[in-house]
Amino acid sequence: MSTETLNSNSIHCEKGKIIIDDLRGEVICSSTGEVISTIIDYGPEWRDFDDDIRHSRSRVGSGSTHLVHDHGLATHISTKDIRKLSYAKRRSTIALKRQNMASRIGGKKRLVKALQMVRIEGKKQGLPHRTLETAAIYIRKIIDKRLGRGPMLKAYIAAALFIASRVTGVPRSFGEIAKKIGVKIEKARYAYRRIIELQGGKIRARVYKPSDYIPRISNALGFSRGTEELMYRLAKAVEYLKLSQGRSPIAVAAAIAYISGGVMGEKRNQKDIASALGNFTDVAIRNRYREIIDHIYIEVSL
Repeated sequence: MSTETLNSNSIHCEKGKIIIDDLRGEVICSSTGEVISTIIDYGPEWRDFDDDIRHSRSRVGSGSTHLVHDHGLATHISTKDIRKLSYAKRRSTIALKRQNMASRIGGKKRLVKALQMVRIEGKKQGLPHRTLETAAIYIRKIIDKRLGRGPMLKAYIAAALFIASRVTGVPRSFGEIAKKIGVKIEKARYAYRRIIELQGGKIRARVYKPSDYIPRISNALGFSRGTEELMYRLAKAVEYLKLSQGRSPIAVAAAIAYISGGVMGEKRNQKDIASALGNFTDVAIRNRYREIIDHIYIEVSL
């Protein structure tokens, strides 16, 4: 229970010691039995034993979010509470619940569907909550402009997730996101340009480096810790020599992974690396690989 903190200097009993009765919430003098003060309990009047019960009984609900069409501020009628009612009241309450749902969604079905797809596709991509929140803001603007109708909705969601990934500093390639969502890259790029236009022609996004992609690439290819450390060393050398300028950072990182795997005895095929990392070909890896080995001397001790 959450109780008001007692200050021993503010409560005195001249005739005896102070006894605190937590059950009744009283401060009692042990000599006379006089109730000197009361303890104010600011906690709930129920007990909870796990997080599910604690959240379901909470009266304040969740925080505001862009991922829900009503920002998560609607009132929900619990089915568990409806079951406790009599049959007549249960029918009227269920009808009220349906009316409540209809009034919340009325006129916003496209927005509800779009935000639901953002949540589902974002979780498939393994994107954090802050990235999904940012993508939801872009999708709301798209729906407000009456764009993204029919099959194009997936293209706008792919573009929004990619832009949000860049803004929030989560390294993802455009091709990888489009491939997992199942949309053609040309349509996704068109949607990308339209979102940029709605944002005033520019976004504040972080410029990625090949080293940003190393943890995800290492995990996808199942590399050991030693191979991952070599990848970081090669990435640092590539960035120092400015070999990644004007190049796709994920393609450079994939070439580094190909070199590091071969050196450490964990060789991976270029096609396997390309298919594991997104929608780009092994030709891009081969070109970056040749540029790296032409400028960096690698000596292997056996």
